[in-house]
Amino acid sequence: MFPWGHLAVGYLCYSVLCHLAGRRPGEYPTLALALGTQFPDLVDKPLSWIFDLLPAGVFAHTVFVAVAVWIVVLAVAYRRSRTSIGFAFVVGYASHLPADVLPSVALGNELNYWFLFWPVMARPGVDVSDPIVGPGAGAGLIANADYYFVQYVQQLLGPVLVAYLGLFVLVFALWLYDGHPGIRALGNVIRRSTGRESL
Repeated sequence: MFPWGHLAVGYLCYSVLCHLAGRRPGEYPTLALALGTQFPDLVDKPLSWIFDLLPAGVFAHTVFVAVAVWIVVLAVAYRRSRTSIGFAFVVGYASHLPADVLPSVALGNELNYWFLFWPVMARPGVDVSDPIVGPGAGAGLIANADYYFVQYVQQLLGPVLVAYLGLFVLVFALWLYDGHPGIRALGNVIRRSTGRESL
């Protein structure tokens, strides 16, 4: 799944959880959620595609690393009295993992979840040190991104387009209903990082 898909799935999960708790998504928690939805790929893609250290999607995508990161994030957030921000990050991260598994199954492919349990579970029929698909480990960020984007566009030419558009329209409407959280916080972060606003 591409970054915007992970963001949409993560926001949908987070917003539903907030509404079940009788709240609306907050500004800074929504930014943390966005980071959480991308975190596994921000860690794993460079490790594989640039540094050729591991096959793509086998470190931050494992439940073993994920749970450890969640515990650390929640502990730090609790200590700093920012539990809503920590919780949002964890929801984003947690939504990423099944979002990498389920669309493939929906397309009629075999259930492929081995990477969630790496290194305890190896990729079926393949040495775990091999790349998953595409140019793979060490081929570079651009070559891999190009390969996967072409695959993504080819999938969109079929019935998947309706599902993706439906998801994005639903999530965009939900985000508007929630008061478009994250925009003001992002503006504040940008102003602070550029020195236009004092800390």
